[in-house]
Formats: sequence, C-alpha cells, structure tokens
Amino acid sequence: MKAPFPYFGGKHRAAPIVWQALGDPAGYVEPFAGSAAVLLARPHHEGRRTETINDADGWLVNTWRALQLSPAETAHYAAGPVAEIDYHARLAWLQERRTPELVSWLEGDPESHDPKAAGWWLYVVACGIGDPFDSGPWRVIDGKFTDTRKLPHLGDAGRGVNRELPHLGNAGQGVNRELPHLGNAGRGVNRELPHLGNAGQGVNRELPHLGNAGQGEQEAQLAHYFARLAARLSRVRITCGGWGRVVKPSVIRSGTGGDGSRAVFLDPPYSTSGDLYAVTEGHETISAQVRDWCLTAPDDLRVVLCGYDTEHADLERHGWAVVDGKAGGGAGYSTNSANGRRERLWLSPACVPLAQPDLFGGAA
Repeated sequence: MKAPFPYFGGKHRAAPIVWQALGDPAGYVEPFAGSAAVLLARPHHEGRRTETINDADGWLVNTWRALQLSPAETAHYAAGPVAEIDYHARLAWLQERRTPELVSWLEGDPESHDPKAAGWWLYVVACGIGDPFDSGPWRVIDGKFTDTRKLPHLGDAGRGVNRELPHLGNAGQGVNRELPHLGNAGRGVNRELPHLGNAGQGVNRELPHLGNAGQGEQEAQLAHYFARLAARLSRVRITCGGWGRVVKPSVIRSGTGGDGSRAVFLDPPYSTSGDLYAVTEGHETISAQVRDWCLTAPDDLRVVLCGYDTEHADLERHGWAVVDGKAGGGAGYSTNSANGRRERLWLSPACVPLAQPDLFGGAA
C-alpha cells in the first residue's frame, strides 16, 4: 500500500531492499515515519508483529492516527475539489494550531486524534507543492485570513503579530524544529495558488483509481481506501515525539513471531543536503546523533540507515554495508534531480545478507 499523500523523502522505491535486509522481524520501529512508505511496503505476513512508527510532526501523526481510528470521517474532510480559498484557509487554520500543546496532546493519549484536522492536512498536502507548512506571513486573526506584512509595525524586527506566535517563528521554533522531512523547498502559504496539476484532483491524485468522480463518490472511494489503510494500521503503535524515545530497549525489544529478530529503519534529515534539510538539535545534527546511536546499538539489531554520499561512512569501519542508488519514492519535490543518486542505505552487520545486486543499479 501507499500513503494517500505526497511526501518529500519517501522511501517507497527503497522498500524492497530494506525488507530484504530486515527479513521478517518480530519487532519493527520507524522513528522518522513521514509517509511510512517502508512500513506500508512490508511483505505480507501471517500472525502478529509489533510495529511502531513515530514522528515529531504533530499534524502528521494526527493524520496517521485518524486514518487508523476514524478513516470514514477523515475521508469526509479530505474529499473535495481543489479551490484556492479552501487551500489557504485550511493551511492557516492548521498552522495556527501547530503548537507544543499539540504534541503533548498526542503524547498523552495514544488514541488522541482529530479527523477534521487530518482530512484538512491531507487536502493541503495533496494540493500544494513542496513544503506548504513552511512559515509564511498569513495568519487567521479575529476569524479573518490576514497578511501580517500589511499590519502596523509593532517592533521586534518588524515581525508585527508574528512575535506573539513564537511557535510559528522564522527560526524553526517550537515543534517545527524537529520536523524530520519537511525542508524549505516550497514557499508554504506564501505561494499564490495551490497545485492545479493532475486534473486538479487534490488528494485523489494519489489514488489513480478514483478518476473524475463527484465529491460524494470521491468521499466514498476515499473512505474505502482509508478503510484498507486502517486495517493495515490496526495494530501499529503510532507515537509522536523525539526519535530517541522509540529506540529504547523497552520499545525495540517488544514483539514475538516472524523470525524473532528486531529491526529499526532510520530515515533522519540528512546533514549534507544544505537548506533542504536544515534541521538541527542543539549543536549537532539529528543525523549525527542517529549515527552515534547506531554505533552503540545492540549487535543483534537489524538496522537500515538512510543518508547522502559518505555521510555515514564511519559505520563501514564497524562492519556496516552500504548500498548505493536512488532511494526516493518519486513523490518529493526536490529541485535537484541529482539528489536521488546521492542517496545511500547503510545496513548493520546483523542484517540479512543481500541475495542479489541492489535494486538501485549499483553493487551491494
């Protein structure tokens, strides 16, 4: 299965080789879930497995939980034609509510979710190009969609009303600083129009079987597809927060069945890709923190780590293998077509040896 939304950095094309390396683990963890492309591409298996996906982006996690727990209601809010006014209004509504409290709400209850917000998030992501959630000047103020650049100067670097909204600041404040995949390739709400390509299908453009159905039929077809996703996600644990929370022994050691192994798929923001992945924690990139964790991970843990070029070459001196090639899923919007060929997969020594040349055209 595929996620019903485009997402920069998705690893759908890499999934076959990832699962060759991971086998059929009893416990599987994705700390940087994004579009959960690898989870959804897992080969069919019988019996129970323990699967955990996590992300720091509250609205993304809310969407996955809504697809899992309220697929029909989420479909109701996601369906509809592409309209500029709806796009901007829903984007502003979501941005105003992207606060630290959102993550706390999701952390506090594993079933917390908002189907309307999830449906609107899907609508916005499917209608836009790049990162529609990059900070912009538009806000909802007193119930009106307002360009804050036109407000009177209120001091503090001329940010006007923006200075009253620290979680939407221009330094990646609040929850935004841990967005694992969303760079600044898009202009966010600054853009003048939503994406009108693909026959203006909006969220439906990711579901080729939907065609040009009316809104009622679209909603019914979306609900059917979302119900299939809900069935796949029915036993998946969906958490929100920092990646380190879900690579602790209590998480990675859970699960029975399969071949008895434990596996972690790591797709952190790459440290060598410039502004596109300009995300850091303190003075060290998340990518470097993940690499350091890999060096201390249990010897029997199967780990696949994604990166660029020689970003994680240090691991190779510790017995890790590297696979070259394009790992992206084709759903991203990078302006540099060469980026895909720079992608690498590093496989821990406990991974299943590859039985054939890698799927990206290089040597395993």
